[in-house]
Amino acid sequence: MRDLVFKNLTSKNKSRKILFEKEAFSEDGIATNIQKHLIYFMHEFKDSADLAKKNNYQLFIVKRKDTIHKTETFFVKMKGGIITKVDNKMYIVNFLHSLTIKLSPSQKISKATI
Repeated sequence: MRDLVFKNLTSKNKSRKILFEKEAFSEDGIATNIQKHLIYFMHEFKDSADLAKKNNYQLFIVKRKDTIHKTETFFVKMKGGIITKVDNKMYIVNFLHSLTIKLSPSQKISKATI
């Protein structure tokens, strides 16, 4: 059985959007928890100096293995931006995406852990 949680949040002025998904399931004696975050910010810019400050690309990848507790965690975080033009105005859409996968010995997954 899979337990899923979805959230879709948008700011009042629509300049920020957050998408969130969490999934938990157990299969073959392994409990898997997956979390995804997608965050978007939109800003108007007038000159290239603004663009240089706001456009900072980064990628982080971390894998941890705990042999004592028999758990494994994989984490990816990506930051960047996309430039777009709408009605003769320039915008940058900054994003932050993260993915976390946790594997552990299977136990009964309850909705309280999600």
